[in-house]
Amino acid sequence: MKSLKNKNVLITGAGSGIGRLMALRFAAESSNLALIDINTAALKALKEEIGKKAGGISLNTYACDISDAGAVSKTTAAILRDFSQVDVLINNAGVVIGKSFLDLSLEEFHRTMNVNFWGHLYFTKAILPGMTERNSGNIVNVASSSGLLGMPLLSDYAASKFAEVGFSEALRRELKKFGNTGVKITCVCPYIIDTGMFSGFKPMLLSPFVKPDHAAARIVHAVKKDRPYVMLPAHSIRGMMFLKLLPTALFDWMLKMSGGDGAMDGFTGRS
Repeated sequence: MKSLKNKNVLITGAGSGIGRLMALRFAAESSNLALIDINTAALKALKEEIGKKAGGISLNTYACDISDAGAVSKTTAAILRDFSQVDVLINNAGVVIGKSFLDLSLEEFHRTMNVNFWGHLYFTKAILPGMTERNSGNIVNVASSSGLLGMPLLSDYAASKFAEVGFSEALRRELKKFGNTGVKITCVCPYIIDTGMFSGFKPMLLSPFVKPDHAAARIVHAVKKDRPYVMLPAHSIRGMMFLKLLPTALFDWMLKMSGGDGAMDGFTGRS
């Protein structure tokens, strides 16, 4: 298991949820932190909190709308000036709208894809060349179980997360093909994490929410172990993947009986 001491870690969506918790955990590992969020007040509060708990590390915050390619380019340039290199990139920022496809506007669908997928790709495109040059680094893409299973009222969210899973797998294998074996890709596929982002979601049968601190701990551990996947909970996600081998009608019926069809009916989300 490798040490993360003095490693430069970039986290998007660091102002709240598991992004904030990962920042605290990487700080406890004595990692230097470049923290990104669109919410400047949340970044300021997090910087103060980490400053009280972890001394001796470099920590800068950057306000950025990651759906804006130009803003990402400027922010990345500032980070590389401040830190010279990024050793660990955590593509974490995300949004969920929770409407049926017919009720979603094209602008809303674009917004989901731009934050959940394109924003992650922009940072990866900017940071990966330095990693391949050094043949060292970690990229973590926080996807979702929705990147493996499409659910009602989540067509845009599932599309963005399916893209994230496919991108992660293709990139991981591509790096191996071209000899960049020191650069590791981790794809995170959790069930619903209890951060408030999915407020109103009704958990499916035998599938309680994932605790945020547990998710953050598992992701940091995966970076230290260079693991290609983090599935939370592993038995549930792998079991779901196995069930997809069943005839479609049977699979759909089992999901309906477990509460999958109505899980998003009471969704309100985070304000």
